[in-house]
Amino acid sequence: MRFRIRGSIQRVPGWTMLEMMIVVLVIGVIVAVALPGTRYVRNKTLDSQARADLELLASGISRLAWDTGRWPGGLDRSVAGDAETWDLSSSNAGLLTANALFPNWKGPYLSSVPLDPWRSRYFFDPDYRIGGRDYPVVGSFGPNRSGPNIYDTDNIYIRMDQYK
Repeated sequence: MRFRIRGSIQRVPGWTMLEMMIVVLVIGVIVAVALPGTRYVRNKTLDSQARADLELLASGISRLAWDTGRWPGGLDRSVAGDAETWDLSSSNAGLLTANALFPNWKGPYLSSVPLDPWRSRYFFDPDYRIGGRDYPVVGSFGPNRSGPNIYDTDNIYIRMDQYK
């Protein structure tokens, strides 16, 4: 920077406007390149957390089904049903506490039922539509949080008929 002091030009140490603009531009480019990568990693982390939670829930639901012969909601596990359980922490789900719907209940089958990474409840659906067929699943509505009976591509689920 140059300042005129009493008729002479003196050089004052510091950054020129051009140097400042170049630094801001470089920082902007670095942020623009890094941001999509961090968003991808964050989404993968949330997806992995949901899948880990679903494994835990599927294990509890499987033990409930073996002990009582019933899915969450009190549905007989050998008969197709249409009564979804949207709150797996309720007594009607049978995972934490039970009611008269669950003979031979030996729980609790879980210590708690977490919310999914997008702050929604996990669900149990005995007739979740996959590829034109119905399957019992435990799942999450995923990042878009679109609710009951909306079978979209961001839902995350585990089929209970294949769970061991």
